[in-house]
Amino acid sequence: MTPLTLLCLKPGSPMVTMSSSTTLSNSRFIAPPATQANLPLLSAVLEGFVDGILVLTEDGTCIHSNQKGRALCRDLSGGDSTNLLPPTLKALCLHLLESREFYPETVLVLTQEFTSCSGHQIRARIQWLELPAATSAYLLISLENKTRAAHASAMLEAVQYNLTPRERAVWVLRRANRTYDEIAQELYITVNTVKRHLKSIYAKRKEVTEAIAN
Repeated sequence: MTPLTLLCLKPGSPMVTMSSSTTLSNSRFIAPPATQANLPLLSAVLEGFVDGILVLTEDGTCIHSNQKGRALCRDLSGGDSTNLLPPTLKALCLHLLESREFYPETVLVLTQEFTSCSGHQIRARIQWLELPAATSAYLLISLENKTRAAHASAMLEAVQYNLTPRERAVWVLRRANRTYDEIAQELYITVNTVKRHLKSIYAKRKEVTEAIAN
């Protein structure tokens, strides 16, 4: 788990002061039926996001979540089927709630990375979501699966660089921050073979980069 990152975005936004003793209930990712029925457009938009999205009230009640968000939360919770807010995200929410007491005039975004039970790197971002007609603010949580994003980028680069199937396999693992030894073990090849493939990949990447620059 990476250290908590706090980003100050813009001053001047109205913030409601919260006590540092604020707690979140054992929230379930189940939106009320009326909410689901009244916001079909919002549901469609959120489901189309690449990232997982959760919208919580200040007491921790989830009023909306997309499918990717629920799946990532289950992964962070170790496959827990009770749909409870993962402890890692709950702690992050509490940090944001408590921050209102110390930064009442600043809009904050908290980010932190976690390793899920399946071994994926998940980046969580949480910020306030204030709607003009709402009487209270909401918590907006976005969850990015960095492991899958890196895999998708590696596959695209494999096409761009015209890599062979074996080079593609090596490159996907390398882009996932695997070491030479780990790549060799997973692909049943020697470390020297891994280095040879990477040397070829870097040469092809250089050719493509230079061609684009010219």
